[in-house]
Amino acid sequence: MDRLLVRVDSIRREAEAVKAFVLAKTGVADLPAFTPGAHIDLQVRLPSGETAWRSYSLVNDPGEGGNYEIGVLRTRDGGGSAWIHDEVEVGDRLEIRAPTNQFPLAAGARQHLLIAGGIGITPLLSMARVLARRGDHFRLFYVARSERHMAFAEALGRLGEAKVVKHFTQAGVGEQLPDPAQLIGALEPGRHIYVCGPRALIHDTLAAARRLGYAQEALHFELFNAGPRAGETAFEVELARSRMRFMVEPGRTILEEAHERGIFPSSDCTRGECGSCLTRVIEGEPLHRDVYLTDAERAANDFMTICCSRSRSPRLVLDL
Repeated sequence: MDRLLVRVDSIRREAEAVKAFVLAKTGVADLPAFTPGAHIDLQVRLPSGETAWRSYSLVNDPGEGGNYEIGVLRTRDGGGSAWIHDEVEVGDRLEIRAPTNQFPLAAGARQHLLIAGGIGITPLLSMARVLARRGDHFRLFYVARSERHMAFAEALGRLGEAKVVKHFTQAGVGEQLPDPAQLIGALEPGRHIYVCGPRALIHDTLAAARRLGYAQEALHFELFNAGPRAGETAFEVELARSRMRFMVEPGRTILEEAHERGIFPSSDCTRGECGSCLTRVIEGEPLHRDVYLTDAERAANDFMTICCSRSRSPRLVLDL
């Protein structure tokens, strides 16, 4: 994958614990073009002193500016986001990988419903800017904890109140997340739904859309993977048919460990979306992180997606 050197052109505070960074070219060549929904990989420095790559969605309109703009949420476990917030300054040069897009706008869609939660607004803002410029039919729904936690509020305001609906989960006592079924409404032929944000929001939105009759090809989502989560612990996996045991460390997946040992279960998306890697659980309690299983199927704990889910119990026995 192509690596590029970019210059930090500007930094601004966008919301509580969120900063926006505008990245400019360093030579005579223009930065590679991108499409709405794309992301770049940025090389960051971890607290250990090691470097790592982290993915950040591009929030700007690809047709304007010739720069890359990203929004970075400082997470509680620090990691690369803490280094970006505390150490990166205007004028610094950073190494990135050229943009890629696994979350594009659907060609030929007649309507676009964009649903964002928290920092999940970043790829959807780029989409909304392009849709607004083209005059396409869209609506953006944004869930945030409060007004001060809502990133890119000024940019959202320029899209117009008719296009953007805001929902604050702590705006009133007892207020809850919105019902995705009410948000989506009745089935509309030609409408595509895009959702990015917390895993629960993605899961509930996709489940509601399927119940309303939306086909899988009309549903689009993106999960952010920032490496190991705080509190992750290692667990043991036994493959009953292969007679193999191994440990799965934080930041690793069962599927990755199986591949390294020459075991290649069926898999495709590696994001917990398609169900290709669905595996029967013989013993143990999975920690489900997919968006494929229903709530009832998760509660039964009979199957799990080994591409992304982990374990609540110290040991899992799987039918592999």
